[in-house]
Amino acid sequence: MVLQFSACSNRDQSNSSGKISFDYGTEDDSARYYFLKGWEEIMDNGRWTESEKAFRKAMEFDPEWLLGKSLVARITRDTEERQQLYKELDSLKEGTGYYERLLLDVNMMSLQAANNRDLGIVNSKDFQLKRARLAERNFGLFVRKFPQDHYFKAEYIEHLNNNYGPKTALDSLKFLANDEQLNLGFYISYAARLELELGNLSEAQLLFDQLEQSQNPDAINSLLMLKADLYFFQDSLVQARQCVEKVIQSDSNHMIARGMQARIDQMLNN
Repeated sequence: MVLQFSACSNRDQSNSSGKISFDYGTEDDSARYYFLKGWEEIMDNGRWTESEKAFRKAMEFDPEWLLGKSLVARITRDTEERQQLYKELDSLKEGTGYYERLLLDVNMMSLQAANNRDLGIVNSKDFQLKRARLAERNFGLFVRKFPQDHYFKAEYIEHLNNNYGPKTALDSLKFLANDEQLNLGFYISYAARLELELGNLSEAQLLFDQLEQSQNPDAINSLLMLKADLYFFQDSLVQARQCVEKVIQSDSNHMIARGMQARIDQMLNN
């Protein structure tokens, strides 16, 4: 599923359904289409390689779009490319509109954190706290202005989990997500993971069943990752690793799967 938004020159406007829509900072419909497709691929389907392709495709249609460019910078594994994009974004960010800038500023701090990591620079506690507070503030302002947005709302909920824990994040997800969003892959799988963090295996299993019944062939990686989480919760490490291996075989760029594989391997070898 791909959202359709009206181009409005980085301004909000009412569409035919009466909802407030947003152009994300580009007037090019094709650029916005692939931008949202990139989000769908990584958040709902768990296909990191396809997500990167979509974000890069978006930039072919609007090479000067800063928010779109920041997503390419976030997903690239090329440190030099990311550093160069960060410099470019930093030099041009003053020209963005208010809501695009809210999102861009959070992305910029994510890029800075990644660049520091690749250079062996430890991100200080003060930096991490500043980043956490900025993300909560900016994403919160954005999703309340544009509640039909799926994926920055998703990131907002993730930051609430990081800042306040799974109970607050799950309550916020249920309160903020509309009916359409509650049936998207990210919201189902993330709600299940929050339930697991709270120790609610039966609720998480029901959400896994919901995701499985959607029968979306593009979302098999998300389904496998959630199955791995369920196995992991039950200390079935070998079965969890088998699920993660299938994801990596399907998409070698899936960094969450690779991280989970390394964690399981360490536990199995101890």
